[in-house]
Amino acid sequence: MVIFLTFLVTIFIVFPHAHSSLNSSGDLNWWCNQTPNPNPCNYHMSHIPELASATNISRQQFLNMAEQTALNAVISELRYIKSLEPRVINVGERAAWSDCLLFYNFTINSLRDTLDVTANRTAADIQIWLTAASTSILTCQDGFSDVNVTTNIYPLVISNNVTQLIKNCLSLNMVFFNQEKEHMQKGVRKSFPENNSLFEKADCVVAQDGSGQYKTITEALEASKNRKDVSQRYVIQVKQGTYAEYPVVTADMKNIVLVGDDIDNTILTGNQRIGDKRTLKDTATFQVYGDGFIAKDITFENTAGVNAGQAVALYSQADRSAFYLCGFRGFQDTLLAAMNRQFYRECKIYGTVDYIFGNAAAVFQKSTIFASKPHGGLVVTAQARTDPEHASGTVIQNCSIVAGPDLSSGAGVAYLGRPWRDYSTVIVMQSFLDSIVHPEGWLEWPGASSSRDSTVFYAEFDNNGPGSATDGRVEWPGYHIITDSSDVEQYSVANFIDGESWLPDTGVPFDSGI
Repeated sequence: MVIFLTFLVTIFIVFPHAHSSLNSSGDLNWWCNQTPNPNPCNYHMSHIPELASATNISRQQFLNMAEQTALNAVISELRYIKSLEPRVINVGERAAWSDCLLFYNFTINSLRDTLDVTANRTAADIQIWLTAASTSILTCQDGFSDVNVTTNIYPLVISNNVTQLIKNCLSLNMVFFNQEKEHMQKGVRKSFPENNSLFEKADCVVAQDGSGQYKTITEALEASKNRKDVSQRYVIQVKQGTYAEYPVVTADMKNIVLVGDDIDNTILTGNQRIGDKRTLKDTATFQVYGDGFIAKDITFENTAGVNAGQAVALYSQADRSAFYLCGFRGFQDTLLAAMNRQFYRECKIYGTVDYIFGNAAAVFQKSTIFASKPHGGLVVTAQARTDPEHASGTVIQNCSIVAGPDLSSGAGVAYLGRPWRDYSTVIVMQSFLDSIVHPEGWLEWPGASSSRDSTVFYAEFDNNGPGSATDGRVEWPGYHIITDSSDVEQYSVANFIDGESWLPDTGVPFDSGI
């Protein structure tokens, strides 16, 4: 496990006090000094009576208090951001401000999940949710750049320390998370077959010809809110047709199942692009926030065009979500896997620049990734990990990266990825890489510090095909050629997204190991 140990050493160097032993105890000041951000820790937590006077606080007790403190700070900050509404100057800034209200609420929900003692949560669950909380805050801030308004209220929105408080929680929980990793599964890969029974009985039918209960996906989703029990799957069958609409699976629409007639016959289409009035997520043809979402036999596309710039087909942040036999068609920024645990199986993904991106813990398995006709370059991934302790990354396993039907020629024109953020993490393993893959494999992010080459984690393992040769790859400290399967076991479906605990219930087939 040389690669894994190197990664942990890097974390220890960045935060030398953050990984004291599992059974450590101390007073408030001692614990705050173990975190990467002791000053906001002391400032916010010194007002908690049971902490201020205690001298023998355990790690678990302190973590729970730190999570509660972060939650209180986010709630307070949300009230402040709401109060800024009279100062919003134009439509674009209003879009970014509205996004902040949404994403701060998502942060609140993620932090509440970490504190829910009634749930059977693991340290891995908590690290995922804390990562989502951190990512949501950053997404709020990014919205102002999307609409080109980074003056006026933007400095007021970012002038808080909630991100630092969440980072402290990530650091504190990392010890429990690493303890769980020590017991991660090893051995041969197990294959879990498809379970068709989940997809065969629909709760409602969408059909453009009027033969179903609804003519649009949006109407069917709205009707799903009438369910008494959101813990049960709600299956929406979408009959063949091209649906020009922009449905949203909201956070309260949990366990929705969307089943089309076929990847080529059921198509959800849109053509929105980023601009002065629209943030990145709102370019998406389909947005998914409700946990437990499943899609099968349907294509999501954005037809804005190769010259349109950023134009998303799918935006998803649903935890424990799965996409099976689905298509994703676009150009720049086709598929935004924003946060939480996501699984893609036997899908077809088309794009040009950064067309699989975001900060989810996402595994793509047995899928075909097509490089389309470029406008300035071809880059498959742009993973957005901002912290070494985030539980996130993009894993491409047993897939094919090939030229799309509109890319007639061009050997060595596509890169496997470039680092959108400092700790960008991508693993390409056991996959077929066609001749379109550039010999260097990976591309620098324009304008980024050269140190990013050291903090990324890019790895290749057991790939094949004419583009898989690694002798010409980049010589970055953060790039790794892995030859031992034990060094990638942590990126298996079973270990990286805890797939064996939730994927069998989705009906989607998967291979659990390496």
